[in-house]
Amino acid sequence: MNAHLSIAAQSILREAIHETGGNEVFGLGHTDDQLCVDDVEILARGNQDSVPAILQVCRHGDVVIHNHPGGNLEPSAQDIAIAGQLGSLGVGFYIVDNDVENLYRVVEAFSPPADIHLSPGEVAGHFAPDGCIGSALADYEERPEQLRMALAVTECFNQDAISLIEAGTGTGKSLAYLVPAVLRSLAGRERIVISTNTINLQEQLLRKDLPLLQRATGLEFKVALVKGRSNYLCMRRLDTAMAEPGLFDQEHTSELAALHTWAGQTRDGSKEDLSFVPRDTLWSEVCCEADQCSRARCRYFHTCFFHQSRRQAAHADILIVNHALLLADLSLRHSTDNYAALAVLPPFSRLILDEAHHLEEVATRYFSAQVTRFSYARILNRLRHPRKAERGLLPRLLQQLGRELSDTQDTLYQTLHETIETLTSNGLALLERAINDLEQAGEELAKALGRQIRDREEIRQRLTETILINPAWQETARRLRALARATSEHAGQIEALLKQLKKLPEEPRDKLDSTTTDLAGIFSRLNILAENLFACTADDPASCRWFEISLGRIGRGEGIIARFCSAPLEVAGLLREAMIDRMNSVVMTSATLTVAGRFTFLRQRIGLAEMEEKRLYELLLDSPFDFDRQALLGVPTDLPEPGHPNFADAARDLIEQALLRADGRSFVLFTSYSLLRRIHDELAPGLSARGFRVMRQGEQTRHRLLEQFSQDPTSILFATDSFWEGVDVPGRSLEQVIIVRLPFRVPTEPVLEARAEAISQAGGDPFMEYTVPQAVIRFRQGFGRLIRNKTDRGVVLILDNRVVRRGYGRLFLQSLPQVPVVKQPQDVLLTAMTDFFARDH
Repeated sequence: MNAHLSIAAQSILREAIHETGGNEVFGLGHTDDQLCVDDVEILARGNQDSVPAILQVCRHGDVVIHNHPGGNLEPSAQDIAIAGQLGSLGVGFYIVDNDVENLYRVVEAFSPPADIHLSPGEVAGHFAPDGCIGSALADYEERPEQLRMALAVTECFNQDAISLIEAGTGTGKSLAYLVPAVLRSLAGRERIVISTNTINLQEQLLRKDLPLLQRATGLEFKVALVKGRSNYLCMRRLDTAMAEPGLFDQEHTSELAALHTWAGQTRDGSKEDLSFVPRDTLWSEVCCEADQCSRARCRYFHTCFFHQSRRQAAHADILIVNHALLLADLSLRHSTDNYAALAVLPPFSRLILDEAHHLEEVATRYFSAQVTRFSYARILNRLRHPRKAERGLLPRLLQQLGRELSDTQDTLYQTLHETIETLTSNGLALLERAINDLEQAGEELAKALGRQIRDREEIRQRLTETILINPAWQETARRLRALARATSEHAGQIEALLKQLKKLPEEPRDKLDSTTTDLAGIFSRLNILAENLFACTADDPASCRWFEISLGRIGRGEGIIARFCSAPLEVAGLLREAMIDRMNSVVMTSATLTVAGRFTFLRQRIGLAEMEEKRLYELLLDSPFDFDRQALLGVPTDLPEPGHPNFADAARDLIEQALLRADGRSFVLFTSYSLLRRIHDELAPGLSARGFRVMRQGEQTRHRLLEQFSQDPTSILFATDSFWEGVDVPGRSLEQVIIVRLPFRVPTEPVLEARAEAISQAGGDPFMEYTVPQAVIRFRQGFGRLIRNKTDRGVVLILDNRVVRRGYGRLFLQSLPQVPVVKQPQDVLLTAMTDFFARDH
């Protein structure tokens, strides 16, 4: 006993067990160099329901110690399940008797992780022509770029480094990081997280690359796709919805019934497993939410879809997540200073970020906040239905209290009834006040700006120094802060009610658990709503604040929608503190990380500008494709610039000619949906009459558009935004990409405008240091849609001749592969395109 549990630790446990009258106790033991527990923290008094909380604070090498009051130390089925969870975290599990005289070591204490050095030769062997991957693929080609990347990732792991790796299209970057990731995970018994921006890449990893690696290597490793909570059905909330179908509009009831049927059939309970897409308003009422989860107290805890997925993740070697979920995890770890225990994800210290060029944008979005009338309605209407007074959490609570409290508790019932009725009335008043205050703020701010609130025309204004001293804004800020205080006060009233309900006798309190869990969630959301309002009105130089005013649909009518927003001015510091400085190693990769061959822009934006050089590795790998033979880049020198009144007509005419030269098979990429619609509508009838299939983004889902485009060789797709990247159409289906304008983002977007202003105030050039690099990376993504394999051929036509007329244009061209460029008047350019398409494939 003394070799595993010191005398001091035994004494702490014995005293804690005695204080509980011999009931169950959970302690967290910390070990010395000999793996003997020399100190114990008492974390919980109670049964296994306490385990989820304990898992939050365990660190590798700790030992959880639990007593069996009956004296039989044989582990129960629940003990074995707990041991499995703890073991996956590198945490031991001991059982003692009440006198702490006997000890059962279910899971031994873990030694500190060994210093693992992955062999570069072993990694390289997997990519040799006669290696396991080459043997598993009939058409395998050795790619020097892929091997260089794999060895760079290996070195990053071995040296605990930060690596930036740009891997051109065709490098095979997924396998290049997966091979060392899997080998490192198995050798070091450590979890590695791979984060992506798109579902498409996640599906490629899960359905293609990782299964290939498992077949080829024969290695046994576990992979888990980790989704956000809201992707999973909550059975408790579904029960509540089924019990009160009147909460929902008529069109939702059939969907609700379908969800109930599906819940009994689905294996994982995730939204993606549904055969239909439920309405957002319905799904938000039945999905899993962190602030409305009672965890171990829920009767569905052991079969909960979400918690089952997290238990699988805890046992996985490789976790696949998206950037938003990764940021949620890192944000929680940063705020609690806990990187060794369970947070949103199980603990990890090695991270691979694919599609890393999105990191700043995703982080900005994650740390942003906004408040509208709908923010209030979504929360407060859950307390009481806006049209049906008998529906909602508070009416349900009253019904339950009337049912569960005995006649002898009538005084208690009357007290609670009065409290709930007051709370209901106050909630209705707060919602009415919020709607009126926000609508009035929108009207007054629009008037102060001299603007009319019109249909399909949004007023968007950043809070500049000029706006901040405007009386209309000052009055709005005063009103919004008062609204925030009222919101906090209402949250406080809910908290007071929850405290009253906790004092109820055990039996009725347990019956009310589901309702009180939901009420606690409302309390949390109201506090966040108040914080967001304060953030939108605070004088914080580290944030960008703005408002948006528009006419929009409200119920069955139309009204003024005012939106108050805030976002961080910079995320570099947050990313460095929460991720860069706390991970053992981070690999960031993408096909587009550099501008003109330099990583400077990315380093500045994501917290690497001041990183010590000895820890930061950079590697730029060119695409293995022969762009000199496979592609042609055309720029018409005689087209008006995009700001010219004649640009749209001239662009339309040249697009038509280019589409005919390519015999369809084209993406036409826009930066403006209005210009897209105009040119599409003018060209579509004539092109359709010629036998082309003309499609426009928005007509169908993105997936369906791509599917039809790939299947029909006459297809032409007019698209914007989401089709600039993450789209893979190899072969003859796509032989031309037309880029109508260089993809500069709208300079008046509040966050961009504020960041440009900050750069200028620091003595920099915001256009060249921020605006142009952003556009270059987006431009490279658009260019990259064309050549996806070694047999692809095609033309990229850039209608924006600023790329050759303006000095900054060279940064765009210098950032592309070595491709032949034709900079000529339209007639010469079209002839060159005709000749290119006439060559043999």
